[in-house]
Amino acid sequence: MDASISQMRQGHWLLAACCALYLAWWAIFFWPKVSGGEAQGAIRGVGVVAILGAAACGLLGATRTCAGAAQLVRGGAVPAVAVGSVVLYLVLLAVTTRAFGRQPTTELVLFVAWLGMELLCAWALGSAGRGGVAALVAALAIAGFVVSLVCYVLYYRLAPLPSFVDGCLPLALIGVVSVALALAM
Repeated sequence: MDASISQMRQGHWLLAACCALYLAWWAIFFWPKVSGGEAQGAIRGVGVVAILGAAACGLLGATRTCAGAAQLVRGGAVPAVAVGSVVLYLVLLAVTTRAFGRQPTTELVLFVAWLGMELLCAWALGSAGRGGVAALVAALAIAGFVVSLVCYVLYYRLAPLPSFVDGCLPLALIGVVSVALALAM
């Protein structure tokens, strides 16, 4: 059990690094649009390295987190969470595109996958007798998801500076949540 929770903790540290790197990429490539320019030269290279690092940390973090959680749950928890995540994504894709006219982007996939991963963690921690931490994981995951979804829907409706900040909020919040959960485990 301790090894599984350690994996989940390590995964959350990697996810926090992913969010920090993703936020750096966002700032480098989207702030210039607010100021009327475009990232060039060395700073553009830093942005490319940041997004590649974010992808690597995100994949490793999610893999470590899910592997640790999967070792703690019994029965069909993993398939149930996976199927639930796919269904939630398809429903939200339909709602956000039809009801809100939102152009689909990768962020919706990432928010839903993150929520599913965190709910699997909550399930795993509950199965391991850590109900308090499980409740914290579930509450923070749902709050982070709701904020991310609201930002996702609003993004294209905002002027350049507010949309830039709107894009930063989910990254910063999920990064902070990842740190909090790593410390709580």
